[in-house]
Amino acid sequence: MKSPLDILARSQLDYTDELIIGCVLLTAVLATGIPSIQLQTDFQSSLPDSIDPIQTQDTIQANFGNSDSIIVLFQTTDNAKEESYVTDVRDPRMIRTLNFLTSELQSEPEISSVNSMASLFEDNPESKEEVKATLSRTDAGFANRDYTATTMFVQLRGDMNEENIREATQIINQNIEESPRYPGIEIQPTGTPVMRNSLSDVLINDTVTIIAIASALILGLLILTRGFAYGPATFAPLFMGLIWTLGAMGLLNIPLTIATIALGSMLLGLGVEYGSFIAERIVEETEKNGIEDGIMKAVPNTGKAVLGSSTTDLVGFLALLLASISFMRDLGITLALGEGLTLIAALVLTPALIVKYERWELKRGENK
Repeated sequence: MKSPLDILARSQLDYTDELIIGCVLLTAVLATGIPSIQLQTDFQSSLPDSIDPIQTQDTIQANFGNSDSIIVLFQTTDNAKEESYVTDVRDPRMIRTLNFLTSELQSEPEISSVNSMASLFEDNPESKEEVKATLSRTDAGFANRDYTATTMFVQLRGDMNEENIREATQIINQNIEESPRYPGIEIQPTGTPVMRNSLSDVLINDTVTIIAIASALILGLLILTRGFAYGPATFAPLFMGLIWTLGAMGLLNIPLTIATIALGSMLLGLGVEYGSFIAERIVEETEKNGIEDGIMKAVPNTGKAVLGSSTTDLVGFLALLLASISFMRDLGITLALGEGLTLIAALVLTPALIVKYERWELKRGENK
């Protein structure tokens, strides 16, 4: 009785073009899920809910809203170039800027509340002494000790997810640009949500950079060791498997986190072995018996060894599902998913590409 690997080997000989076209179409379909990959930079959301302090924090957020606010820092320049520069946050011009930005932000539907030193003044003050007198009547610390900086706290109306944070940050930056800017005043949004927004950009840039560099290095090494035919034939299924994995992450709502940022390079490093083992065995058998016998011997025999090796990796990755922290579970799922997809791509597509190339070479030799 023929094994599934024997049937696969025969299919790679009889339906070479169909398998290649099918893999290309599957890649195109799954690639549509890549733009849907979610970014998760909120470490707290990955923590287990069974811990008492986390349960308390969740209760506070459910009843009083998220405690993380976007902070807008107002500060004076270190070196005043002219006497007209604002050098003290108690300068009436600073209050005017705070009042203007507060009014504009409160009119935005995405903003829930705005709290700053401006809330102490119903109207714009006319003198620095008036500001000092007002501040002396409150115990709230709206400024630092040398009165060179003050803050504004902006609370969002919606959930603190990456999309809402990015939208709110853009709105705040736009309103900052439209605010009256007096010489000597510097305004910069910051806080945990803004840092998460910046971290998401870093995640995207680093992921693309890591995959690009790892792909170039692995492809270069494969070409050096296996030539311009077998090198790309080994790498192409590997890269397709990576695209399948990223697309599946988007379609299955598996987020990209700090733990999975190196997913691309890890899968490329693990998956290249499968294609290399299969390709090398096909080359050895083909040199002895021709391409058909080479495929029929290499795929079933080497395929068993590759399947056995990958199974142990999959078990190790799936063990991460027992972790209490969710991003560790996500790491286990993505690695297991990626391992399985790159294995399938190597087993199915690598031999088919080699068959296609060998037949093309044979036909070209006959035409000569």
